[in-house]
Amino acid sequence: MGLMKLIRDGQGVFFALIAAVGFSVFPILARLAANAGVPDFQVVLVNELTNASVFLPLSLMCKTPLKGQNQKQTLSFVGTGVARVCSTTMTVLSYLYIPPAATIAISNGSSPLFAAVLSWLVRKERTGWINIIGMVVQVTAVGLVAGGTHQRTVELNDLVNTTYLNATTNMTTTTTTNIIKSSITHDYIIGVVLALAGTLGLATTNVLSRTFLQKAPQLTVLAYVEGLGFLLVFPAMYIINTPKWNLDIYVIGVLSSQGIIYTVSITCLYRSLKLQKASTVEILRGLSIALAYAFQYLILGVVALLMEYIGAAIIVVSIALVAGHKWFKTYKSDIYEVDAQATNIYNISATVELSQGVSNPVLQ
Repeated sequence: MGLMKLIRDGQGVFFALIAAVGFSVFPILARLAANAGVPDFQVVLVNELTNASVFLPLSLMCKTPLKGQNQKQTLSFVGTGVARVCSTTMTVLSYLYIPPAATIAISNGSSPLFAAVLSWLVRKERTGWINIIGMVVQVTAVGLVAGGTHQRTVELNDLVNTTYLNATTNMTTTTTTNIIKSSITHDYIIGVVLALAGTLGLATTNVLSRTFLQKAPQLTVLAYVEGLGFLLVFPAMYIINTPKWNLDIYVIGVLSSQGIIYTVSITCLYRSLKLQKASTVEILRGLSIALAYAFQYLILGVVALLMEYIGAAIIVVSIALVAGHKWFKTYKSDIYEVDAQATNIYNISATVELSQGVSNPVLQ
């Protein structure tokens, strides 16, 4: 009985960690597909189609409400879905410009701060001291990771410069060298900007989705926010890229796998958001940073710098502390932190009403 209670009380943390594993694997597979010649937006489209093929039929099969409680809520679902697909697209494109692990580190390291600020602005959720400490540690670690990624770019520039100058000193080679160096720096800047912009958008989406999940069925929220993105990505793919349909079995397998893993991760993320604060979920998702460096090395053969490994290790330690604290707190109190905060708000409201001589029929 004690073991089952421990498992039940930890499911919010558990689903966040499962999402973290998925979010560390699918970017590596997306990068593999892009390296095989699949256009950027076609990679994004596969993810969106996988979401739609799962969430929309499930909503119909489970007879989930097909719209919000009112027109305003329905429009909020649609608006959040548009923001989500734009943010996801920017994040996935960032994976293709800089090493995926660097994007994940920058995104997951900064998202707890964004989520905490947005949660306070939108939902008036207070951030506990353990979360604040975790955010400070992770932001510091992100600085190490970004610095390491920049140093890698500088070293790659130097390598390109040395290689070409050793080969020949004519004007054509010098011009080519400058173009390649400029391209490397250009990709680094675009990748970092896309990672930060996508992170801010996804943090906003997660906070709004948590608000929706307190009042609407999870499948309804998933159908609108996660299931309709293909309607935007499909035309964008034809406008920006030329899709490639003649793919070999290996590339099809990679594309399909990253789409399935992405959808499973999204499902786990939303379940965790229903049970935990958005800032807590974002901190726990930081586990994907360490995993991404491991998968990046094993699958892509990309070796990170020592500075990046130190940053990833610091983040893992902060995650272990936050996860252990949240799990133990839920186990001891037998109430999820979302429910605990709602109870506190209700009790405060009831106390104020009683002090003003207003009777509450629920309390009587």
